[in-house]
Amino acid sequence: MLPADMCLLMLPWDLLREQFPGFQRPHNPMFDPIQQYLPWRIYAVASLRAGAVPLWNPYSFCGTPFLANLQSTVLYPLNLLFLLTGARHGFGVSAILHLALGGLFMYAFLRTLGLRRAAGLLGALVVMFNGFTVTWLEFPTLSLWAFMWLPAVLLCYERSLRQPGSVWPALCALALGVQFLGGHFQISAYLILAFLLYALVRAVGPDTRIAYRGRALLLAVAPLAVGFALAAGQILPTLELAEHTGRLSHSAKEVVSTAFPLSRFILYLIPNFFGNPQHYNYWGNIPPYSALNFFETACYVGILPLLLAAWSLRRWREPQVWFFGGLTLLAVLVAIGSPLYLLLHYLAPGFRELAGLGRILCLATFGLAGLAALGLDDLLPLRQSRPTGCPLICALIVLLAAALALAVFGASLTSEDFRAGLPGFAAYLTRQVAALLILVTAAAALLALRARMRLGAGAFGTLAVLLLAVDLFGFGVGFNPFVDPKMAYPETDTTRWLQSNAGHWRVTSLVSEPGRLDWMAHNSPMAFGLRDIHGSDSLRVRRSFELVAGPELDQASYPDLDSPLLDALAVRYLVTRREVGDGWRLVSDAEAPIYENLEALPRAYVIEDDEAPGGTVSAARLEVDDPARVVLHVESKAAATLALMDSYYPGWRARIDGKPAVVRDFSQGFRSVAVPPGEHTVELRYEPASFRVGMFLSLLALAALAAAAGAGYLRSRASAAATASRS
Repeated sequence: MLPADMCLLMLPWDLLREQFPGFQRPHNPMFDPIQQYLPWRIYAVASLRAGAVPLWNPYSFCGTPFLANLQSTVLYPLNLLFLLTGARHGFGVSAILHLALGGLFMYAFLRTLGLRRAAGLLGALVVMFNGFTVTWLEFPTLSLWAFMWLPAVLLCYERSLRQPGSVWPALCALALGVQFLGGHFQISAYLILAFLLYALVRAVGPDTRIAYRGRALLLAVAPLAVGFALAAGQILPTLELAEHTGRLSHSAKEVVSTAFPLSRFILYLIPNFFGNPQHYNYWGNIPPYSALNFFETACYVGILPLLLAAWSLRRWREPQVWFFGGLTLLAVLVAIGSPLYLLLHYLAPGFRELAGLGRILCLATFGLAGLAALGLDDLLPLRQSRPTGCPLICALIVLLAAALALAVFGASLTSEDFRAGLPGFAAYLTRQVAALLILVTAAAALLALRARMRLGAGAFGTLAVLLLAVDLFGFGVGFNPFVDPKMAYPETDTTRWLQSNAGHWRVTSLVSEPGRLDWMAHNSPMAFGLRDIHGSDSLRVRRSFELVAGPELDQASYPDLDSPLLDALAVRYLVTRREVGDGWRLVSDAEAPIYENLEALPRAYVIEDDEAPGGTVSAARLEVDDPARVVLHVESKAAATLALMDSYYPGWRARIDGKPAVVRDFSQGFRSVAVPPGEHTVELRYEPASFRVGMFLSLLALAALAAAAGAGYLRSRASAAATASRS
């Protein structure tokens, strides 16, 4: 489950289109999944299969931390399945697994709260197939590897409150630790916010005993602390990398500028009101309407859940309604950049680094799923007729909101420029509005029939689940298709030539002209073990990125072919269809031209401290060139500096003939080691203290958790045995 067909737009795979007769254009033009997630997984799988933890990535940005990049998810335990499936097939399997787990966790959580089966199933379906989950499905760190653990955390916490001496507190801590490893700090922060809100609601609930409230808070704080410790092997390296990225805290004004526009709430009713990228008619990111893409505004939960959520407010005295309703309201107020967000911005740790406020609506999705389940659960046991005004009024409000949106955007939708730019969109939107009318009518009728006792509980629950399934699948089907995995970075004559000839040298690729896609996507050389000066990471060392991105931050066009930067960074081969100058020689012309840089400098060289201007320079011999270990043979007649044009970063340690030496920052971002006269072997290893300390804390927490879980299990067995003997 990857947009692998995007590869067929870029070098050198664009000439392979004839091998895939059904290809006309990418089904859904998503770029980051193939530019980031797929190369990361290919590299991680290859490293782990070779028995090495991929701490360092030598293939991007002249070298960059890999595990420390949170979205690499090297330590996320469920990503071990990629070792079995391979990277290209694993994303689909992972999506199915996590959707199933998220649904099961939500169902179990709602059942633990006392809801009936149909209500639990409806809530689970909303969590599994809502707009946020479906649209971000191919960005798994957001929708799957972090968000799907929210119901698991709440389930374990609720069970902990009921059985504090059991294994459930340990499982709560485990779930919290795993979600931290899922690869997205922003979603994890929102998950913790929801968890703490639930703990607060449970602490101030009907049970007013001080001891109970203290226990409720302790059972939240202790698992959270242990969860942090469990994930310390990931968190500490990530925090270290964050210090070198140059990503500063955002001002409140900057963050509020990314808030969810009020006009986008129409997407709760008509999810494709602004078009859909899979239909190539999305216009919601065109100024002056918004700069937000489709993914950042996807929030659809279905029509029936909205009506059921409104019905659930009849149970407003219940703590469950406080939580789900409060969570929904909190998420909406933060998403729109209200003063409530400012409180979090200034008081909550980490919130100053979080932009893209609309993503917090994943919590609103979860809250609406819970409210809808409560609403359905309230209708199932009816024994006498109730007034039907509520569902009918809610249906009317939905229709009025849709009519208002059409009125607000009517002038734009009917303008000549709009119709010329998106021909046929009027008919497309008409179909979307018709779908809304059908769904509103069906949902209101279903609720009214049950409220008047004209529909049995079993039939009502079944029809409600079916209607929701039709609604959500009608929206999401086809958005994330299974494409032929052979499209995902297949081997070509071009890649085979580079693998055979590049050796220790670097390669890079540039577009023929700005705005085109005719180049090798950043990170794609990783898939073939080729070193590149460019890359694409969520967390990247600032100096490394700015060096190769240029003033316009456009790596695909920078640097110029006559730039000495390409020589200094040991770029020996260039893949491009751009016209080149005299310093380049064509060496291969299979699917894409490959040019050799005749003036490229070696990656490693020795600068002797003698009387020559700038010192005498000679090449050093690379004997071992592994990702986290480099061994060089050095010869010099005088004291010298060994320069290695690989990125400098804390954690690299050097030894000269087995004796410790200091790795210094050379030429503003690269590595160097001072070597004495003579012939020496210099070894550099990447051994970050942040990872060692973090893993020590993680293993310590895991051992403590295992002991606590074992003790809880034994206590539960003893309690069950005592109960059985008394009976």
